[in-house]
Amino acid sequence: MSLPFALNRLAKIAALLIAFTALSSIVLRIGLSVAEGQSAGEAIWGLLRFFTILTNLLVGIVFGLIGFGRAIAPRVLMALASAIAGVGLVYHTLLVHLNPQEGWGLIADHGVHTAVPLLCVAWFLAFIPAPVVRWRDAIFAAVWPTIYCIYALARGAIDGLYPYPFIDGNTLATSQMVMNIIGLTLFFMILGAALIGGLKLRARLTGR
Repeated sequence: MSLPFALNRLAKIAALLIAFTALSSIVLRIGLSVAEGQSAGEAIWGLLRFFTILTNLLVGIVFGLIGFGRAIAPRVLMALASAIAGVGLVYHTLLVHLNPQEGWGLIADHGVHTAVPLLCVAWFLAFIPAPVVRWRDAIFAAVWPTIYCIYALARGAIDGLYPYPFIDGNTLATSQMVMNIIGLTLFFMILGAALIGGLKLRARLTGR
């Protein structure tokens, strides 16, 4: 893929660091689940129910590819940064008090919910040139959350387990779930627009 910009060595090293943080946090979470009595397969299958884990997995893969020189479309990076930023924001505003962790659990938890979101957003704002992302690209930030909702609802329809209250097919009417999903996609589009705005502001302040 040919892109209108090139990433320097520092950007690639930073991308590898982000990939390592995301993937190692997931592996640690799997290890902790196994230590609690689950099989590795059960732990992996259970964790893959969650938007947080799947998004961190995508971050690990995409940023690993970047670190090894693979070109990724700017709007894909914007959408991924928006998704992981949403993970961090929702967790720290609504969920952090619901499942207190300690020890290695705390490290794994803050790896996927704190370190990776902060690193991804900082990387995007530091290394992506402002002209390569347009305001209309914010719409693309809705794609992954929508795909995830479809996936989560399909899994829930099979086993009756839904990972989040806003898409709980056991308690919510279809109309309410649709409204919740629309609200969710708008939330991520706003985050995408905020990231694009951050690039534009950086360009205005620094000239790059």
